[in-house]
Amino acid sequence: MRCVATSRVALRSSFTGASSKRRDARRITRVSNGVRVSAFFNRFRQDSESAGIVGSQGRDDYDVDDVEHYFNYMGCLAVEGTYDRMNALIESGKHPIDIILLFASAEGDTPKIEEILKAGADANVTDLDGNSARDLAGKANASKRDAVLALLDAKY
Repeated sequence: MRCVATSRVALRSSFTGASSKRRDARRITRVSNGVRVSAFFNRFRQDSESAGIVGSQGRDDYDVDDVEHYFNYMGCLAVEGTYDRMNALIESGKHPIDIILLFASAEGDTPKIEEILKAGADANVTDLDGNSARDLAGKANASKRDAVLALLDAKY
């Protein structure tokens, strides 16, 4: 005798809303690997900024944890071997969003630079050696230098 267990999981999210209220969205239902999935796709809001995912944060919404997450995400720890530089920047009293700008500028991470400049990062911030975000632009990725400089120049 074989026993088959079935379960149903209902995922609810404030982002999907009720189907009767979603006149601007199209319901998509697909069967994949035996699992029925249902999702709403809004064909009018195609980017993350207008959906309120990116660009909704302000300067004071960034904290020290965001600096550490970005430092680890971009692989800075693997390159530097320690958290010493990151900790020194934090202890210097610089705002977390400005520290992220310094790291993003050096890495050539243009999407992140755009995001944090819109959130209020100071494009004139300097590191502990006196290097500005412009001086560090594209340090780890020379091909991104011009794009980073263009973003920083557009801010000021």
